[in-house]
Amino acid sequence: MKLAAGILLLSLAPVWGQIQKPAALTAPTVQPKVARLSGSMIGELEKTFDGRVSGIGNANEPLEILSDARGLQLDGYGLVFTSEVSLVRAPAITPFQKEIPKLVQERVHQLRVERLPILKAAMKEMLRNMAVAGKQLPATQQMVLAVRLWYGAWEDTTGMPRQILMHANRQDAETGIVETEDQ
Repeated sequence: MKLAAGILLLSLAPVWGQIQKPAALTAPTVQPKVARLSGSMIGELEKTFDGRVSGIGNANEPLEILSDARGLQLDGYGLVFTSEVSLVRAPAITPFQKEIPKLVQERVHQLRVERLPILKAAMKEMLRNMAVAGKQLPATQQMVLAVRLWYGAWEDTTGMPRQILMHANRQDAETGIVETEDQ
């Protein structure tokens, strides 16, 4: 008898449950689809920048690209490119050369100082190239280029940045209006 009463009570359990009212129907918000640059387009921009930077040096005193340019597109933000260079292929301290001669140190520093404005001009040109290649992106999308500079431990880095960061929205980058931060 108790078993029958228990089964009866369990079978009535759904009676106390309520049916949830459906949520008010609202129109779904449609996010506009932002255009994307193809991987090959980003690859072409990387190669263009690497070629431009490698042209800063000369055969006798070359510049050294330590990290090829790498670019990516961040949804809702824009394009970001990075690279690492040494404005001079500097000599290294080895067991056979325990110190760098003062004359060589001065020459390396002089070359770095001379090449820094050329690198900045190449970076500004790269931002413009990024903006032109991303013409289909919204004008507010950001174009960012960061170049880290390498120095030997023995070098005088007075007045030299460790990193140069340039950025602008796509519209400003296309016209050459960019912000530069020497860090």
